[in-house]
Amino acid sequence: MSDHLERLNPAQRAAATAAAPVLVLAGAGSGKTETLIRRVAGLILDGEAPDRLLCITFTAKAAGEMRGRLLALLGPARRPRR
Repeated sequence: MSDHLERLNPAQRAAATAAAPVLVLAGAGSGKTETLIRRVAGLILDGEAPDRLLCITFTAKAAGEMRGRLLALLGPARRPRR
């Protein structure tokens, strides 16, 4: 299993590795953000251009948190260019 997936449970892993677009609906604290971050990281690590990916959240604070987590997970060598 890829390192970026090791923290996910089986349902989260299925969403993070699905071949088609995914809509994740779940309650607070269930790992939605972590699942999304791991999915985006996997797509980027597989060669998808970061500027072709769209992540939607409800607040600017949550968007900033997602961006920070993704950049931390990818590391400096794989960070998307602005």
